[in-house]
Amino acid sequence: KEANMDYILDLDKSYFKLEELDGKDLIFADPMNATGGSLVTIVKYLNDHGVKPKSVKFINVISALKGSLRIVRAIEGAEVYTLWMDPVLNDAAYILPGLGDAGDRLNGKDHEENPRNIIQLIADYGSSITNLYRSQVREIEKTVLED
Repeated sequence: KEANMDYILDLDKSYFKLEELDGKDLIFADPMNATGGSLVTIVKYLNDHGVKPKSVKFINVISALKGSLRIVRAIEGAEVYTLWMDPVLNDAAYILPGLGDAGDRLNGKDHEENPRNIIQLIADYGSSITNLYRSQVREIEKTVLED
């Protein structure tokens, strides 16, 4: 197994009514998909408990190519929809350049070294948010070429 590709399902599952999911179209949303581990683990858990979904769709804002490929290879018929594909995962399985911690950004938790949340970034950059990514290409090149 690859390092940093395993995921532990640490949810309180006591209130789940899994039988209600059998034969249904399941849609999962996650801001970022790095390794695909969370979705693969959840669908495996459902399958192990007798749930056979009609379809599985995974929707996210940013994905790493490796994570998207893992999902479509591990889950038969899975569909992955993403707005932006980043090419690199670092050794800690973080998407590069990514957005940083999506939860902190979405919830507005600001730190001195990373002061703007995602809503603020979109407001500041608008339709030219791709320029923000272009400015971070050097970081990707450093990670890929220096290894």
